Amino acid sequence: MTNNSVPSRSAAPSHIYYFDVGAGSWQGEFTFRVTSWRRFRSARTGLRNRALVVAMALTQRLTGASRLESTIVASPSAGAFGVADNVVRVSKFGVTLYLLKERYLLDPDGRGVTVEANEQFSPVPGILTRRFTYPAEIQPSGMGSTYHMPLLGSPWTATYQVGTDRQSLAGELVCDWAKATENARRAS
Repeated sequence: MTNNSVPSRSAAPSHIYYFDVGAGSWQGEFTFRVTSWRRFRSARTGLRNRALVVAMALTQRLTGASRLESTIVASPSAGAFGVADNVVRVSKFGVTLYLLKERYLLDPDGRGVTVEANEQFSPVPGILTRRFTYPAEIQPSGMGSTYHMPLLGSPWTATYQVGTDRQSLAGELVCDWAKATENARRAS
């Protein structure tokens, strides 16, 4: 560390997380369930989000976990302290249910991240889409993260932990009325 407490790029937790560990392709599974239908009914999520939640919960109940694919492309020298791009695809029977394109803008403090996101529900581009920005923070070890994201009309907290083998990643996304999980292994 330098005198002003800014880590060197190679030692920064965010560089470890996105560039040393995260860069490449990952595959696994995604699950979603409503944990409290009562709280969901009282949440002000909007009609579109209500329909999406019911459709996701029903699909998961009838067909089980969905396929998760993620590809992170690292650009350590881009931006103020590095940039990583991530494309996340959740699918079932080869049909895209959710597509998320994110750009992680790393903060020079080595831990903070601003995420610029483009989201698409359904396999049809341009219909159920939106753009949004949210904050994230990388653990001091560089082996985990916390994201504070607005999803489905509610605030969610997503926590991810890299496995000790550095080849697996487990995530849990929660809000007041639902829970989702992501479990992935490095594919390349």
